[in-house]
Amino acid sequence: MLCYNRAVLKRVDRLVLIELIPPFLFAAFAFLVLIVGAALLKPLLDFLIKYGVGANIFLQLLVLSLPQWVVYTFPMAMLSGTLLAVGRLSGDSEITALRSAGVSLYRITLPILFFALVLSLITFILNEQIAPYANYRFDAIKQRIIKEKTGQVSQSKVSLNFYRQGYLSYMLIADKLEEANLTDLNLLSFDPRTHEYAWHMQAQSARWNGSRWSFYNGKVHNFLEEGVVTTKFDQWEVPDFDLSPADIALKSKDPAELSVFDLRKIISYQKESGMDARTIRRFQVEYFFKFSIPFSPLFFVLIGVPLAIMPLRSSTSMGMGLSLLIVLLYFLLYTLSMQMGRGGMIQPAVAAWIPNGAVFLAGVILMRLRNR
Repeated sequence: MLCYNRAVLKRVDRLVLIELIPPFLFAAFAFLVLIVGAALLKPLLDFLIKYGVGANIFLQLLVLSLPQWVVYTFPMAMLSGTLLAVGRLSGDSEITALRSAGVSLYRITLPILFFALVLSLITFILNEQIAPYANYRFDAIKQRIIKEKTGQVSQSKVSLNFYRQGYLSYMLIADKLEEANLTDLNLLSFDPRTHEYAWHMQAQSARWNGSRWSFYNGKVHNFLEEGVVTTKFDQWEVPDFDLSPADIALKSKDPAELSVFDLRKIISYQKESGMDARTIRRFQVEYFFKFSIPFSPLFFVLIGVPLAIMPLRSSTSMGMGLSLLIVLLYFLLYTLSMQMGRGGMIQPAVAAWIPNGAVFLAGVILMRLRNR
């Protein structure tokens, strides 16, 4: 076997990356346009028509809705770019020439994996820093417009930290906010001196009376030195929790809008306060998927390279079609594992990594077969 120095291998890396980047960018743009057309335009146009908003608001909402979808676009684009680039190299017999010269399929894959790693880090930062804020701004603009047009607010999966004088005072988690009502809610109060839990209230519903909330059919867990004392109630009020429904709708965040740090902090609060397992699992599943989805491009490379050098698989249409099929199967598994994690059938961390694990296993098998 020939011995190659670093300069030769750098040329191989350059060759592969030059082939990879253009189809990756093409695929990223194509998938983004596809998502905009299939998932975003209709609901945004319906909102525009229903509430009579102008084109500037429409464009703001469209731009703010893109970051969360780009997180899913990059893995698809990585797979398509790999299939198209390696397929082109294979079709021109360059893969065969490199392997005949002693360069293994694993070594050819290395620069693609490096590109996927950089892409994964970018995706993670986008998902951690930009997408949550964009989602929050998107909902805030919609709630403001709904409030201006109808005088009402409506929002599902409410999660809100309420601060006084720079300290966490209350944490509200509710299933739904509709007009002046909250349903299936938890309210945690923190001692302003020790910043520890003071009490934890669970209620079936709450109603805003214009100046404060009235909570109905629930119980309060008081955290005292001698232990936890639980009291049931039919109706209860918290005078200094005076956020209006409009304020809650604007300031609250769905788990998808929270960063990894915020999710970890909330999950810790939930566990320590003895919150029900169903609510905790919903946040835990979202937490672990915030790691697995951004790093899925690495796993797609492992399955994309061996599939790309299969016979009769070098055209652009075949590459895009195969990418769509694999991504469809991936997200079917993604949806199934997410629901299983939320339902408690499997651990949230396991649920989040099942789709990547399946792709990794298939990729390793195919790589071994094609490298022979």
